[in-house]
Amino acid sequence: MPLWEISFRSRYDYPFIELSRQFPDTPISMWCLWDKELLQVPNRDPRTLEGIEKGIRKAGHVVEEWVDTGQGRLFLLNCTCEKYHTSIWNIEDAHECLDAPPAVYRDGWGYFRMLSLDDSRTRALFQDMNRRGPTELIRKRELPLNSLPTNIWVHGLFSELTAKQRDAMLQAHRYGYYASPRQIKTENIAKGLGLSRSTYEEHLRKAENRILTALVPYLELYSTSNHPAKTLPLPLPHTEVPAEVEAS
Repeated sequence: MPLWEISFRSRYDYPFIELSRQFPDTPISMWCLWDKELLQVPNRDPRTLEGIEKGIRKAGHVVEEWVDTGQGRLFLLNCTCEKYHTSIWNIEDAHECLDAPPAVYRDGWGYFRMLSLDDSRTRALFQDMNRRGPTELIRKRELPLNSLPTNIWVHGLFSELTAKQRDAMLQAHRYGYYASPRQIKTENIAKGLGLSRSTYEEHLRKAENRILTALVPYLELYSTSNHPAKTLPLPLPHTEVPAEVEAS
């Protein structure tokens, strides 16, 4: 039995899609957790955060709690899937698909990733979304069934890496580049691979950046859930790093 993954974006009548249109360049990530919705807003501008909170309340959502993090703000809301039948979770349930969170709302679009064991249902889901509004397929592919139940989430973290970037990071780890103290220099790894140092470092840095970008939403959630205070300390603006710290 095949496992299908479908990634797409859609623009239709839904409060958070409209909210993302009002605040361009601020991607809003959402997790639906049973009777709660968790919203991550990676923006620290007070007026932007105030405007987003007003938009949340105007849409009929109840903000139970919020917390500031180093990257922005997390909102904990009462789930409104029963109120909004256009919620992506209601739509996917009707087609027996499973979401791979988070849903991301950016620049007036909703970005979603779904899993299904029936290709006909993925087609029906996409047709349903097209009837609701402009919908664009980003990627559809068949995955091995053994990617369930855990590898599919790992896939979400590493799917953007190229083979060269993935290999660069694996080699760096294998030869002790990430050990403390560091056991090897990038130029030595590059030489062993028959690459120039600059080329190897480019692959490695891109891999690190892409993995970190994918991890940040989960790191924010973990940081918030394990911090007893309501507000986490924010880094001071325009703070210069001491030379001795930067050199280390």
